Amino acid sequence: MPRWTVLTIWAGLSLWPAIRAEDVTPLRQRPPAPPGVQRICPLVVSPENVRPHVEYLASEELAGRRGDGGFQAGEYVALKLKEAGAEPLFDGDYFQPIPGAALPNGEIPIIGRNVGAVIRGSDPRLQHEYILIGAHYDHLGRRGGVIHPGADDNASGVAMLLEAGRYFSQRTQRSRRSIALVAFDLEEELLYGSRWYAAHPAVPLSQTRVMIAADMISRSLGNLPLPAVFVLGSEHAPELREHLTHVGVPQGLQVARLGVDFVGTRSDYGPFRDRGVPFLFFSTGEHPDYHTQQDTADRADYEKLARVTSLILRLVERLSNTPHPATWAADSPPDMEEPQVMLRITQLLLQEEAAGRMKLSPTTRFIANQTLAKVGYIVQRGTISRDERAWLRRSAQYLLISAF
Repeated sequence: MPRWTVLTIWAGLSLWPAIRAEDVTPLRQRPPAPPGVQRICPLVVSPENVRPHVEYLASEELAGRRGDGGFQAGEYVALKLKEAGAEPLFDGDYFQPIPGAALPNGEIPIIGRNVGAVIRGSDPRLQHEYILIGAHYDHLGRRGGVIHPGADDNASGVAMLLEAGRYFSQRTQRSRRSIALVAFDLEEELLYGSRWYAAHPAVPLSQTRVMIAADMISRSLGNLPLPAVFVLGSEHAPELREHLTHVGVPQGLQVARLGVDFVGTRSDYGPFRDRGVPFLFFSTGEHPDYHTQQDTADRADYEKLARVTSLILRLVERLSNTPHPATWAADSPPDMEEPQVMLRITQLLLQEEAAGRMKLSPTTRFIANQTLAKVGYIVQRGTISRDERAWLRRSAQYLLISAF
């Protein structure tokens, strides 16, 4: 996942009337139910399924998955997809070369490779429609002579993708739609791999009904005790909310839905969103080990990764069989789940600081308290206006760059 970029900054806090923390229902009196759907989704993969992928991709041998290590990582992904029984996606090949800028002698160098496979659908009509699962497999390589392993970013997402290949290839009853699996290269280079694929897709994007992206799905936002996966993008395809609700969540996991404009363009969904392809982005959030040498395989939460993977696979299973997966919507009304999610995050943030497990600046602490008070009022009231949502988005952006 590329380094955080905020296109808008904190503004307008003073425009809101003063709201005191005591005006909000005390935390102990609030119902403990987390945001998101509560229907139980059974696990279809285990921690033992995903762990070997993360351990290998984040190993010293692959040296941060750049250069020779990136080449080896691509070979590993292609091999595992082939072993699972998934067919090559790119005209009989598992690899899509990514060209760079022309050299002075006119030669076009190949600077990366997307890896892709497909599991053909069983329905004669719907097999020409696709659900695309994507996760980038590159990382930072060596920085200052030190390997950056990239276990969470994004060996975790690739582990999900490889388990998707195994799960859907080995099912006795194939999905009606085809399922494309693409491991993007060069995501850390301004999403170059997914931008190249979107401009040169293996199948027309008009036939890609939904794109599912996963990036960093084995940790927790800021190391908060938050057993949640953030799911972004459903504001552009309201049907996806219904599909998520129908699928439910695995025991021990929460789904926290936010609009993608809360974070901007953070991963490989960007080129698909820009072309009006319905999408969902799954991430457990940024943490202190992000883009450091400490993002190692031993710090991944494999039980959580297995839960998130199972959720994604069951959702893809539904999307690949339902008559109406999703329709692109440029805009949708404000969603009350967003303030519920931000209420939970600000609660935990302030609780962790009070317990001495986090350190916030005075400014960040002030804004967190103001956000808690305001968002608590919104949640109690049960409605949110577009202006309030714009304020909430700015608050979230400030807290994400200052606290995490």
